Order: sequence, then structure tokens, then C-alpha cells
Amino acid sequence: MPTRSSPRPRWLGLLAAKRPHDPGAERSIARDHRAAPFGHRGASARKERLMTNSDADRGGHDHQVPAALIAWRRIFLHRDWNALPELLADDVTLHTPADAAPLHGKEAFVASLRQSFGLFESFGYGRDFVGDEGHALEFRGTVGSAAFTGMDIIRLDKAGKVTELVVMIRPISAMMARGEAQVR
Repeated sequence: MPTRSSPRPRWLGLLAAKRPHDPGAERSIARDHRAAPFGHRGASARKERLMTNSDADRGGHDHQVPAALIAWRRIFLHRDWNALPELLADDVTLHTPADAAPLHGKEAFVASLRQSFGLFESFGYGRDFVGDEGHALEFRGTVGSAAFTGMDIIRLDKAGKVTELVVMIRPISAMMARGEAQVR
């Protein structure tokens, strides 16, 4: 039987962690987001409610929502790419299924996300999972006729800057549709 040479990734524990005040770990830190629609179309339809620390307080969780995570949602809601670099550490790393190797640095990070969002016909965040070692944001959207769902896993440094973003998207057909749209 093969053995693992490295310990289990820390972010994996984030998704399965139980909270002392929440016996159902699958529940979102901001319960009001369950009713929020995914996949907003156009600026006029972007009425997603932003998560705040008062949402976390009402949810009975022991974790406060980092200010960077609240700002992250606001940036993506309004597609305010000029504000994104302020949230990023200088040595930020982006891992996406669209890129063979990780991207490093603020400029490459912002350019990649700007390009991707130029191709998406709809995109919206849903549930949030907040933990000591990282944060995960569930999302859904469409590119062409392909619908996708996924998870952004975000790691912050002690200063509250984003140091790493891991993007996971499924199904693979949505990634293929993104590639086709990018070629056009």
C-alpha cells in the first residue's frame, strides 16, 4: 500500500472541520447567502448581499470573517479589478486549472482573473467557509452554454493580505468551453 510522503494539506481540514458552536459543518458562516442567487448577469443584476462580521455573529460561529474576505467579495461583485492589488501580498500565488504552472505576483494574478471574468457570462459566490488556516468560497457561473461550479481556497498572511488562491472548477467541459472562448 502506498504511503503519503507529505502530511495532509492543511486546507483540507478547513472543509471538513467541525466548529464547537455548529454541529453541521456544512452550514455557511453567513447563512443568508444560501438564498442569494448564483450566477448574476450584468451589473444591474448584481444584488448579492455582502457578508459582514455581524452575519458571523448571528451564525454562532467562533471565527470572525476577515476584512480581506469581505473586501474580496465586494471586488468580485463589482468587478473592481483596480482595487484587487491592495488585497494581495507582493508574492501572491495563483493556482488555476487553466494554467499549467502557478502564476506569481500581483500583476499576473490580476491579469489572469480579469481575463477569466471577461469570458464568464455569469458568476456568483455562494457559501463561505472560514477557518484558522484558510478560507473557501463556493461559486457557480457559466461560460458559453457550459455551467460550472467550484471553490476558491484563499490563504491570508498575518497582515490580512492574500498569499495564495487555489481555484477548483468542475466539470471539465466548462474549462474546455473557457479555453474555446479565450481563443475567439
